Amino acid sequence: MTRVPITEAVVEQLEDVLEADLLDDEHNYMGAGFAAQDLGHEELAQFVHEADAATYYEALERARKRRENE
Repeated sequence: MTRVPITEAVVEQLEDVLEADLLDDEHNYMGAGFAAQDLGHEELAQFVHEADAATYYEALERARKRRENE
């Protein structure tokens, strides 16, 4: 796990996962990876597999802000 780029697609797909209410705890990045697979969000699933926890948390913050601004 390492720092990887956070793409717009990753943020959009993570926002979809949050909106689908599939996570017991949004900080559980492994759960987010499984939810991404369930929704067919391959880019997010790959991101979760490669990214470290800090990078996932940054993407989560971006997805939350997008939801608040819509």
